[in-house]
Amino acid sequence: MEIDMIPLTASNYAANVHNRSQETPDLDAIKRYEAKADSETILHKFGMVTAKGNMIGFGMFVMGAWDPVLKPGYAEVTINVDSKWQSHGIGSRMLDEIEILAERHGADSLQTSIKDTDERSLDWAKKRGFSITSQTFESQLSITEFDTSQFDASFKALNSAGIRFTSLAEYPQDEVSHNRFWNFWRELVSDIPGMADQPLPDNDRMNQLTQDVDKNGFILAVDGHQWIALSMIIKETDTTYYNSMTGVSRKYRGSGLAQAIKVKAIDYALQNGATYIRTHNDSKNAPMLSLNEKLGYRQKPGQFSLVKHFN
Repeated sequence: MEIDMIPLTASNYAANVHNRSQETPDLDAIKRYEAKADSETILHKFGMVTAKGNMIGFGMFVMGAWDPVLKPGYAEVTINVDSKWQSHGIGSRMLDEIEILAERHGADSLQTSIKDTDERSLDWAKKRGFSITSQTFESQLSITEFDTSQFDASFKALNSAGIRFTSLAEYPQDEVSHNRFWNFWRELVSDIPGMADQPLPDNDRMNQLTQDVDKNGFILAVDGHQWIALSMIIKETDTTYYNSMTGVSRKYRGSGLAQAIKVKAIDYALQNGATYIRTHNDSKNAPMLSLNEKLGYRQKPGQFSLVKHFN
């Protein structure tokens, strides 16, 4: 059967894709990818489409301003093939095209992720030169019946010690406050397992990425005038929020702050009508995985991060 590799955009999607497999993106997803890119992003998207307009595979190549921790010289790539069409050379055709793009744009490494339950795809990626660099778990928490009052005693103790909870929204929405926040975020995120060697974006980039995000969800713990912990929670859909980052300053660890500020994040989501919270944690981050389990998060299948170096 003839299968064409078609460069995809939001404007040509409907003309070329009449049906799609569940492994491939719909038009809304293509629009989200394009909205995420800016003038400095190198973005290529292509679909593997049959003569009848059925998209059975999807590939994507991204460099530049995209993922805020994407290393210089790295390209983030996606290769998805309908399970019924695997072992027909479709993934290899897409990877060959991606490697041409990598050479054209000067990428020296490709990075991707694969579900840790997808042994078939992992085996294929390893045979094509990828190696596993880390494993990340997704966890989900149903909050419809979450009772924040069970933590009242903990909050009372923290308040008695002079610690209060607020958010970035309570500070002036200016360059000084935002830079202070991202400098603090950078301090904390560098201690997260798997992040020590990652490049961290500058403040301007982070402000750009979060300009439309509700700063009430950028929750802070404060001792006097000092920021000592943060938890960022961001709306994904009307019912689902994403807890993207939680961290505590080193000298305040072990005082229950991580639990307290995550509960504040849960309360924020509840107040905004959410029913679920998602988060991800590196498999080496045992303390946070344990805390999530204590709060009621249920671990979902995770994913491996993989990289292929050309030099």
